[in-house]
Amino acid sequence: MAASRSSKKATRPVPARAARRRPFHHGALPDALLSAVADIIRERGLSEVSLREAARRARVSHGAPAHHFGNKQGLLTAFAAQGHQRLREEVGREFAASKPRTGPEVLAAMGRGYVAFGVRHPEQFEIMFRMGLVDPLDPAYAAASDATWSILQDCVTQCAREGRLHGRDPQDVAVAAWSLAHGLAVLWNSGRLVRRVDQARSVQQLAHAVTHMFTQSLLGP
Repeated sequence: MAASRSSKKATRPVPARAARRRPFHHGALPDALLSAVADIIRERGLSEVSLREAARRARVSHGAPAHHFGNKQGLLTAFAAQGHQRLREEVGREFAASKPRTGPEVLAAMGRGYVAFGVRHPEQFEIMFRMGLVDPLDPAYAAASDATWSILQDCVTQCAREGRLHGRDPQDVAVAAWSLAHGLAVLWNSGRLVRRVDQARSVQQLAHAVTHMFTQSLLGP
């Protein structure tokens, strides 16, 4: 009889709520919560982001986001840090696809990758540079942001080694290149370019033309 009761106890159905939470482990849960942030911003707007709503969408307990991120600012800061990692990955894919060799080619490829990321992940792109929403002193965010800036500096340094700066300050060139790519992504996402450019052109084509124009006019031989 004891064995029979033990067998029945072992086969008791698992509650549906517990079953829903099983797929997450310690490493996957933060990613699920960050994905929920993107969904909330896309569907309902930034003002609707909260720890509770992120937990609800990730199907975890309300305390889970606080355990991993502390508060809403911590959640958005982690979301922004993840964005910098994805941005670098996008730039890496552009490097692999175009195989740039000269400094200006490398800088243009980074610009195209930057625009591609901004257009594909507009929710994350917006948060990455909102210093009023994220903690710029957070170690993970600071490291991620600095790593992105380092790639841009490396591009400009290569241009300098090749004698392409023509006496210009490397920092000025880096800021100009960043402003160009960032501005194009923001304008495209805002819809302001819809009636002002040929609608047959994709954002990739536009990014290619703009970055090529920039590097040729500023960094030509």
